[in-house]
Amino acid sequence: MRLALLGATGAVGGYFLSKSLAAGHEVRALVRTQSKLADRPGLTGIKGDATEAGDIRELIVGCDAVVSCLGNVKGHLIMERAAEAMLSAARARTPMPKCVFITSIGCGGSSWLIKQILSMIGGRAGFADYERADACFSRETDVPCVLVRPAALRERPGNGKYRAFRGDGTFARPIAKEDVAAFLLAAIASDRWDGGGLQLAGRR
Repeated sequence: MRLALLGATGAVGGYFLSKSLAAGHEVRALVRTQSKLADRPGLTGIKGDATEAGDIRELIVGCDAVVSCLGNVKGHLIMERAAEAMLSAARARTPMPKCVFITSIGCGGSSWLIKQILSMIGGRAGFADYERADACFSRETDVPCVLVRPAALRERPGNGKYRAFRGDGTFARPIAKEDVAAFLLAAIASDRWDGGGLQLAGRR
């Protein structure tokens, strides 16, 4: 399978990249600075901007799925623009690739309490950008897509145990970034989680 990846140099994206290559998939990764992406068999780095539909169209040529592990960094609000660009690029392809996009628990009405907490921690403007990106995917009806809202992310080894569900995510357990990446790869191969948004939490 050929996969397109946004956010390959981030923590979740790095885990996803490693797991995808280990599984024998070919990965095309969009990066602003290609020197940050080490040469690896099966990996092609494409220089570009994740908020530009034209760059994503170039990235996803021949791809079966496109995965976003992006997040806002240092006040740069990119989530809504990246969501719009990703969906626009996918719609222009025949057949359309599956799109997998990460936002956060608290988005899409998944937890009012967590939304308030994250808005205070990261700023209301930042969380509002996640909400708008989440809404782009929630209302999408043409492109096959999976919208993932992970609970609090932890930088620890994954245990391969996680829980994906729809409904209230207020008391969801934190999840290892490696386990988020594992779920994203599994979601590509199944249509079980297509459409709408789902919460992703850790398990003991």
